[in-house]
Amino acid sequence: MGIEIGGSVQSHIVGSTSNEGYMCGSFINLRILVVRAVAKHYRTLTLALAVVVSATLVTYGQGLPVAPPQDLDLSPMALARITPAMQAYLDSGKYAGAVLVIARHGKIGYSQSIGFMNLEKKIPMRTDAVFRIASMTKPIIAAAILKLVDKGKVRLDSPVAKYIPAFADLQVGSGGESMRASHRLMNVEDLLTHTSGLLGFGTPGHRKALDTLSHPERTLNEYVDIIAKMPLTSSPGEKWDYSNIGYEVLGRIIEIASGLPLDRYLNEEIFTPLGMQETSFHFKPTMEGRIPLVYSQEMNGTILPLPQFGLDNYLPTNQFLSGGGGLLSTAADYIRFSQMLLNGGQLDGKRILSHESVTSMMRNHLEPSLTPIITPIFDHQGYGYGLGGAVLVDPTLSGELGSTGIFRWVGSVSTFFWIDQKEDLIALLLTQSRTGGYQMERSFQQLVYEAILR
Repeated sequence: MGIEIGGSVQSHIVGSTSNEGYMCGSFINLRILVVRAVAKHYRTLTLALAVVVSATLVTYGQGLPVAPPQDLDLSPMALARITPAMQAYLDSGKYAGAVLVIARHGKIGYSQSIGFMNLEKKIPMRTDAVFRIASMTKPIIAAAILKLVDKGKVRLDSPVAKYIPAFADLQVGSGGESMRASHRLMNVEDLLTHTSGLLGFGTPGHRKALDTLSHPERTLNEYVDIIAKMPLTSSPGEKWDYSNIGYEVLGRIIEIASGLPLDRYLNEEIFTPLGMQETSFHFKPTMEGRIPLVYSQEMNGTILPLPQFGLDNYLPTNQFLSGGGGLLSTAADYIRFSQMLLNGGQLDGKRILSHESVTSMMRNHLEPSLTPIITPIFDHQGYGYGLGGAVLVDPTLSGELGSTGIFRWVGSVSTFFWIDQKEDLIALLLTQSRTGGYQMERSFQQLVYEAILR
C-alpha cells in the first residue's frame, strides 16, 4: 500500500473535521410539507400533513462548537495578532507549518492553519491534518488507566508485579557488584508520575536503549518482558526521571487488566465515545494526503524533511503499540479529549472518567523535593507532575502568563497543549518539527492570555 505523506491537496472547509456529526456547517431550519393522496374504493382522499422541524443554529469546527470570540470573553483584536506572530516563526525557516486552536467555555474561539505540510511541493497545512502527537499520547494512556481505576480493575497503589509478576524482584544499579535490591516495589502511580526508577531521559544511554528495544514486530508483552529484566536507575519514588518505558509498561497493564489489546481498549473506552475517529496507532486510508512531513533546521539554517519520521511505524501490520508516544491524531480529536478533561470527565452527555479521577490526573503528585521537574523534552519552569502531564505549581518561577494548576504536555516533534481550569481554556499548537518549538509555544501562550477579556 502506498502511503503519501503531505500529499495532494484535497478540497476542505477550514475548521472542519472528518468526525461524523462534527462537520463544519450549520443546521438550518427545515420545513417539510408532506402531502399524501390515497384513493380507495374509487373515492379520492387527500391528506395533508405539515411537519416543521426546527434546529438550533450551531456551527462546528475542530471538534467543538464555534462561537464569536467576544461571546467567549476573548478579544477579536488580540486574537488577530496570533496568526501573523506565528507566521513569523515559519518565515524564519525553523518550521514548515502549524495548526493552532483556542477553546474557551467549551467552544472554539480561534482556529487557524498556517504554512505547509510539504514545503517542497508547496502543499498548504490543513486544519484537519493528521499529526504524530508523540508524547501527547501519554495523557491518553493515563486516562485509560484511570478508566480501569473507576471500574475497580486497577488501583494506583497496587504493585506493578500484581499485573506483571516479572516486576516482583527489582534490582537497582548499573550491573555487577553495584546492584542492590530496591527499597520498595514499584506501583502503578510510580509509572504514571515517572518516579518508577525505570530508564529515563536523565540516564546516559537512554536513547540508544530505546532504539534497541523498539521494533514494529515486537508485541507489548515481549517488550515489557525485556524491560522487567533491566535494572532500575533508582528505587521507586526516589527521583523524577521522564521515562517512555514506563508508559509502555502501563500499556501492557491496560491489556492485562482489560483483557483487550491496547488499541481496541482505547477505541472502545475513549476514542469511540468521544468521537475521536482519527486517533490511532495505525495509518488509516482516510488519512491519505493529510500527514505533514517532519522537518528539522540544519546548522546552515536550511529546513529539511527527516526521512526517519516516515510512516513505517504506523503500518496496519505493526504489532508494537507505543503508549509512550505512538498515536496519530488531529487537532479536532485532541481538543475533544482535552475538553472532556476540562469538563471533569464527560463530554456531550457521555461520561468517560469520574470527576475524582480527572481531579487526581490534573493535580501535582510529586513531593516538593522532586519539583520543579527538569527534562530535555519539557522546557517550562515551575512545574510538578500529575498523571500523564505537568502541573504548574509555581507561577512566579514559571515567569509565564497562566493560572496555578495548568495541566500540559508536549510531543518530541513539537506538539503542545495545555488546559487552564481557572480560565476554562484549552490551547493547542501542533507542528511537525525536531527543531524544538518552545519559543513559538511561549509566544503563542503569551498571545492567548493577552486575548482574555475577563
